[in-house]
Amino acid sequence: MKNTIILIFIFILLLLGPIGCTSFLDVKSDSKLAVPTSLEDYRALMNSINNSLAVPEGEVMSVDHYLPDDEYDALFCQTDRDLYRLEDSPMIQECDGSGGWALAYGNIYRANVAIHGVEAFEKENGISARSADVKGQGYFNRAINLYELAQVWCAGFDPQQAESTLGLPLKVTDDFNEKTVRASLKATFDLIVEDLQKAEALLPDQQSNIYWASKVAAWAYLARVSLYMQNYEKARVYAEKCIQSNFKLLDYHHVDGGKKFPFNVNDNSEIIYPRFLTTAYYSISIDVSHMDSVLYQSYGEGDLRRSLFFNKKDGALLFRGDYGGGGGGTFCGPTVAEMYLIKAECAARTGKLNEASSTLQEFLSYRLDKTIPVPETTVLDQVLWERRKELLWRGIRFGDVKRLNRLGAGIALKRTIRGKEYLLPPNDSRANILIPQKVIEQSGITQNPR
Repeated sequence: MKNTIILIFIFILLLLGPIGCTSFLDVKSDSKLAVPTSLEDYRALMNSINNSLAVPEGEVMSVDHYLPDDEYDALFCQTDRDLYRLEDSPMIQECDGSGGWALAYGNIYRANVAIHGVEAFEKENGISARSADVKGQGYFNRAINLYELAQVWCAGFDPQQAESTLGLPLKVTDDFNEKTVRASLKATFDLIVEDLQKAEALLPDQQSNIYWASKVAAWAYLARVSLYMQNYEKARVYAEKCIQSNFKLLDYHHVDGGKKFPFNVNDNSEIIYPRFLTTAYYSISIDVSHMDSVLYQSYGEGDLRRSLFFNKKDGALLFRGDYGGGGGGTFCGPTVAEMYLIKAECAARTGKLNEASSTLQEFLSYRLDKTIPVPETTVLDQVLWERRKELLWRGIRFGDVKRLNRLGAGIALKRTIRGKEYLLPPNDSRANILIPQKVIEQSGITQNPR
């Protein structure tokens, strides 16, 4: 009876809660304690609500929005305060829930349990479409969590230096006793791409439930990852696959702007995969964080996003363009709109200027008032600016700054708090934030250099 209770308890932990970063990396396992064994058990693991939650630290450090001084003073969590002002934090304090490191490695652990569990199940029962789907979810979830971790804790990807650059601890088994070491950045991204390609092969073209990843979701993340790796031809191909899929651009001309939050997940044809920034940090709450006024002014009068994305309240400029409908963490998953912008950027970078121009114009025809002529442009800067405006508050900007700075963009991040300026220069090592101190102490892995 006692053993049965323990088994049930462990399964509930796997299903509902993130495995803490140190427990996954360092806690010794007990081989006597069983884990889920049926295909439905592994499917339930991949249905955990935490699998839809994403790493938030990059958004905290984004400077497209800011806190009024009194709201900053009210931050109760030191880690939140440190990240917000672009300063090093040992992340010794959990804020309102687990931070990105613990959350992501908990998701990775569940994915590993599912992958290896389904493989064992298939040896006994044979391969079916259902078992392939569950295993594909495991590879997909492991990949996207590693990708989000890498954008925050690792240097921006440079193909010439990736082999000698620190990457992440790569956990591909469910063995708690496995030695923890940091792989190279190249090995980290090789695994991410390999996992997404395995997911692509296993997942069906469509799912009845949008929260269950499809083949198109794998393509979308392959487009994201390839763009980050400066592999523009592959990113363009995968983005085009998504554009040609059953997901379609949302026409902003038909969005009801009279609602407090004009968008939601269920009625949005362009959402490829719903994913949301965890609400661990109060500083990225759309209820209190204000928008940068200069960025707001870049949305012209004929830009439908100007009214659909923003709301003025008591003199404050607030964001209301959350595709999640303002409930909980903000939406950060891939959309067809993002795929248009990836395709346009990649076409521009590879000399396909006509394609870049036509792709951008087609996208903007869904975002600009029909009385405003769509601008004709082949300028890469215009594509990048539209990307910044469209993908606001999606957990994307921080990774974009790192990848663009690797290409010489020279983007510095700056915040001002009570008159004091805090600056993160281009390619500064502090953009690769410190691994939580508890993980360093218990695992002995190399900390990010300073």
